[in-house]
Amino acid sequence: MEKYIKTIGSILFLLIILTSCNNDWLDETSSTQISSDEQFKTEEGFKDALIGVYIGMTSPNLYSRDMTYNIVDLLSQQYVALPNLAQYNEVQKFEYRTTKSTNQIDALWIKSYNVIANINLALEYIDRNKNVLNAIDYSIIKGELLALRVFIHLDIMRLYGYGNLAERENLKSKYTIPYVTKFGKDLTTQLSYIETFNLMENDLNEALQLLEEDPVFATNKPANYYLEVNRNGFYNNREQRMNYYAAKALQARLFQWQGKYEQAAIAAQTVINNSFTSLINPASYPIESDPILYPEILFSLDVEGFADIVNRFLTADDSGTNYDALYYTQTQMNEIFEASNVNIGLTDIRYNTLLDTQTKGLVSLKLLQDGNDYLNQMPLMKLTEMYYIVAEYNLDVNPVIAVQYLNTVREHRGILETIPETVTIEELEKELMKEYRKEFLSEGQLFFFYKRTGTSKILGLSDTFELNDDIYVLPYPDNELEFGNR
Repeated sequence: MEKYIKTIGSILFLLIILTSCNNDWLDETSSTQISSDEQFKTEEGFKDALIGVYIGMTSPNLYSRDMTYNIVDLLSQQYVALPNLAQYNEVQKFEYRTTKSTNQIDALWIKSYNVIANINLALEYIDRNKNVLNAIDYSIIKGELLALRVFIHLDIMRLYGYGNLAERENLKSKYTIPYVTKFGKDLTTQLSYIETFNLMENDLNEALQLLEEDPVFATNKPANYYLEVNRNGFYNNREQRMNYYAAKALQARLFQWQGKYEQAAIAAQTVINNSFTSLINPASYPIESDPILYPEILFSLDVEGFADIVNRFLTADDSGTNYDALYYTQTQMNEIFEASNVNIGLTDIRYNTLLDTQTKGLVSLKLLQDGNDYLNQMPLMKLTEMYYIVAEYNLDVNPVIAVQYLNTVREHRGILETIPETVTIEELEKELMKEYRKEFLSEGQLFFFYKRTGTSKILGLSDTFELNDDIYVLPYPDNELEFGNR
């Protein structure tokens, strides 16, 4: 993919100056139409368009910063409180509509819908100009685009929509974020959660069917099956794109967000049993040179120049000038990783290897771009999430299985003490939450776990502070409300 990114240069032809999904942001001029018509006359044009979508996702306002280790992790209150001079201190305090924070929160929405517009433009042409593509190219490119449309919409919903839907079925009939499937300036009608989930599921089902042509899924193919379509390596490193098993993992995540736990577990189990990923062996794997644990990644983004974006956030020295440094206290990490138990915390690679003690506090080493074997990678979906999904489904169905799945991850993190099979369901729920806290530092998933499960009291806040919809549901940009969105 890196080779392809370098050939694109300014091909972010799709990154037109868009500011929202539902107002007159798009001036459909004849020159724009001509540009698109020319772009999609060739196979290379479609491939460039797809890579342009991934580049759009690497925007600092999206997955190379704010949608992962910065804003979304700040909302989960993992980091030490930022000083007043920090860029994101007001977001961390859930002050979403100050002069400073409004632009930061709105950018998540605006940039996400920018990328969705790019996806929809490519999808508009892929059937119209299907004849310029090899059948394999058509299936994989369209499959990736459809799954990416779901991926980004779901994250917008996880931020700007309601959580804990499994316990609040009445909310599913309310309006949620617009699910945009067409490129153009016409308003997209808001639908209910149920209707929107149906659209997502339909897109994913089609994507999965198309991605059966994916090299990571396809079986019993002739040795030269991908020789022509992959002549320039376009389908190498599938873990850095929305591959079949990443789409299946996304399906599990989507089902779980709805409260369809059994269907989520089935999808997750498919990924565990069949995907190209596997849990690392902590006793022999070179963790220091691969802190993101690359063999476990289902989907990551290749972020050009990631060091320039991320490294300053992971520098917690005593210079006093890096106000945006994201770090943890030793006391907090000792509590999260249960360091008082030598068979749990002290043997856990996430505690003893993936944290660095700096002057101000502890910093996660996962994303620090400092000579690692897999540079420029931002993990978005990992195999461990699938284990947790199966475990969560079995909390009530078969707690012994839930224990086994949690213990499997713990074992592959170096933890020596197992969770006993006699544990109560309440204790098992706590163990699951502990795992989310330990596993997803710097990845932006803990906030979504809290929100999905309706957790009202979290580490990092006083016992008297309770999270509710006012905190969990980010406000729509003002111009969306002006145009009638609810």
